[in-house]
Amino acid sequence: MKILICPDSFKGSLSAKEVANTICLAMSKILPDAIFITSPMADGGEGTVDALLSGIGGKKYTVSVLDPLGRKINAEYAILSDGTGVMEMACASGLPLLKTHEKNPLVTSTYGTGQMILEMVKKKVKHILVGVGGSATVDGGMGMAKALGVKFYSKSGKELKEGGGFLGRLAKIDVSGINQDVLKTKITVLCDVNNPLTGQYGASRIFGPQKGATEQMVELLDSNLHHYATIIKKQLKKDVEFIPGAGAAGGLAAGLYAFLNAYLVEGAKYIAEKLNLEKHIKESDVIITGEGKIDSQVKFGKTILPVIETAKKYQKPVIALCGQKAKDTEFLRNAGLTAIFPIVPGPVSLEEAMKNAKAYLQDTAREIACLIKCFS
Repeated sequence: MKILICPDSFKGSLSAKEVANTICLAMSKILPDAIFITSPMADGGEGTVDALLSGIGGKKYTVSVLDPLGRKINAEYAILSDGTGVMEMACASGLPLLKTHEKNPLVTSTYGTGQMILEMVKKKVKHILVGVGGSATVDGGMGMAKALGVKFYSKSGKELKEGGGFLGRLAKIDVSGINQDVLKTKITVLCDVNNPLTGQYGASRIFGPQKGATEQMVELLDSNLHHYATIIKKQLKKDVEFIPGAGAAGGLAAGLYAFLNAYLVEGAKYIAEKLNLEKHIKESDVIITGEGKIDSQVKFGKTILPVIETAKKYQKPVIALCGQKAKDTEFLRNAGLTAIFPIVPGPVSLEEAMKNAKAYLQDTAREIACLIKCFS
């Protein structure tokens, strides 16, 4: 029997690689004769660099950039063995870089993300993959563009300050100073969601609250992003507002499309293809996947979706493990999911669940292995 283990990370507790290895170790004790293939996955968010390095090979580098609030930090990126650069915007502009009281999408910026792109361009990288999950920002990529030489002005002629709270004052975009080498570089945006920039399912309304936005801030940010998109359409002749994925990373994806002619793709599907997921699934008997929370957001392009859909194509059973299972997951049955197993053993605090995630995961994986053994 061949078992493929291809999970995403359990955000905040275990990386995708740790999840895969933990499941593998636990199941192999019950199924010692089985062949296990581990393939850590990602969707453009946390673990994207490591997933691609694991599957393709390459080398990590570090660069000094500014975090969402303008403080100097070191951020990692990688150049894969095929010469492709890969980065996670969250390493420069992500929520994990901020304390709870610092979360404020009115002022947080993607400037550091632009610095990371510029660093890879200086290294003569011709194709850059930008993973856009886990952002602390809703600035539409303005900060990123500033780092690359674009200027944003208000009606009074003053340059706009950092953050999505100032986009509503935008009157003029000056792209004359943009780095020309960046424009010669192919940019592929690995979107972890396919939400548009604005509206009911836009960057502000869906993801603003987790970045510290109050209800009033959500309304302001959505209005500002609409204004921003209008100026971009008028001055740059790019219509970014309702492109699927444009709302990823607080609209960073829209900014990358508008200023760098970037390609927006579904991160999970792109990474799955790069890691030969379909071949592995076709050759396996059972597929084990999972991520921290399984809910309706899966349908917007989360990691486990292409795993489930590909497994259905080859009529292979696919089992998902998670820290939390929402009620609105029945659609995954139709997509091809066989079963979901939450790993938490009972009522526990979030802190306890995160702290004991590895032990809980081991126990659940062991029980799944016993079930597989019973029917194999």
